[in-house]
Amino acid sequence: MNHKHTLVLAVLLGLLVAPPVAAQSTETPTPTTATPTPSSSTNATSILAVDEYTNLVDKSYDRNSGVLTLTFEADRYAPISLLVVEDTDASTGSATFREQYLQPNQRTEVRIEAPPNSRVWISTDLSQQNGQIHFVKTSEGSALIGGPWTAADVRDAGLASAAGVALMVLYRLVRERSAVDKTGERVA
Repeated sequence: MNHKHTLVLAVLLGLLVAPPVAAQSTETPTPTTATPTPSSSTNATSILAVDEYTNLVDKSYDRNSGVLTLTFEADRYAPISLLVVEDTDASTGSATFREQYLQPNQRTEVRIEAPPNSRVWISTDLSQQNGQIHFVKTSEGSALIGGPWTAADVRDAGLASAAGVALMVLYRLVRERSAVDKTGERVA
């Protein structure tokens, strides 16, 4: 009887391993050529285009000191205004405001104190003339694993879940059929 269980277990494990191996792509990647981009608002490295001449290119938040560091690139000498508003349920409150001038064709680093879970509203003179104001959050959320996920990630998670369930079912069947656990019901 033990050889029969070992054979069934080996076949089921083989079936669990075979689908992920068969699903792997055998396509070879085709080489692509990259074209350089100008350092205007069409820059691919920017996080946010504040206006047509000003980009936010980097953002970092130090939770220990409560300081948000924003790095801007500008094609002109321009003032940038930052307004920190904490996300609360209060109906009234106050905000911190700061204005700094950006140097043309340089990266300018701006530091501002901001509590966790707050929004920093960003504008320039051109964005205000266009009736636009932008914001960034100090925190990205508290998820242990963040997205964006691809279809392959979802497939792998589904296969891992199915494999875990199948292994637990096999474990319970073998345990109850081999009479190791005397308290369980017999599986027909």
